Amino acid sequence: MENNNNILEKNKDQKKDDLYRVTVNREGERALAAIVERVNDGFIGGRVNRTQVASWVLIKFSENTSENEINQIRAEHFDEIAVLECILRQAKESGQVPPEFKSLLQKRVSIGDNQKKRITKKALTNNIINDDI
Repeated sequence: MENNNNILEKNKDQKKDDLYRVTVNREGERALAAIVERVNDGFIGGRVNRTQVASWVLIKFSENTSENEINQIRAEHFDEIAVLECILRQAKESGQVPPEFKSLLQKRVSIGDNQKKRITKKALTNNIINDDI
């Protein structure tokens, strides 16, 4: 009977844990289901569910994530518009546009370099060829 009370207390503690929802795409769902199946296949000590596996994977990944993996995630989710919005926000706050963007913007609207470029004409030479046809 005491053993059953310990089990009930353990279940109550597990229910008290905060649970959060995470949404994954179809490929993530397939991967999670495959992991759950592999873990449960031949495991006679119990059963794991998707929530348990997903939590375990996330915790282990966070403990062992390298900068290379962080950069891979960033590269896969790079958003040019978000970068431009951030640069615009920083420019508004500081009152200055980074020089590389200033020159890019000037090129985009066809100003800036035009003033620096001068069209030089070639001088006339005395080298002439007279051909009689």
